[in-house]
Amino acid sequence: MDTKPNILLVDDDELYLYLMEKTIQQLSKELIVTTFTDGEQAVEYIAECTAQKMELPEVIFLDINMPFLDGWGFLNEFKKLKPKIINNINIYMVSSSMRDSDIKRASHFEELTGYVVKPVNKTQLAEIFKKIYHENW
Repeated sequence: MDTKPNILLVDDDELYLYLMEKTIQQLSKELIVTTFTDGEQAVEYIAECTAQKMELPEVIFLDINMPFLDGWGFLNEFKKLKPKIINNINIYMVSSSMRDSDIKRASHFEELTGYVVKPVNKTQLAEIFKKIYHENW
């Protein structure tokens, strides 16, 4: 890989963010992990990266339930930014919710690559990264 893969974690649970970041780092030291505790911060980050022509994350792990702007709100704001985004961003909704209503609602967002139930383990992350980065993983 020419540039280090960029991963974005968006979740209001700081312990979860810490554990996810450590798990990702165990899989590869080549991954750059950026974290935000609410969707609004993440949207601002993506908007700024787009405006400044900075590298965007290839993967976003997005929680549903967060204060300020939740995962659904993030997806609605992301839709507005999408026309300005050139590269493909894989967004995974990550939630402890196994409710059919959340899974069904997630399926209506074409921006989502997948829906993953917490806790996410190292094997699941490795499979996701392999799908995205193929032979480079």
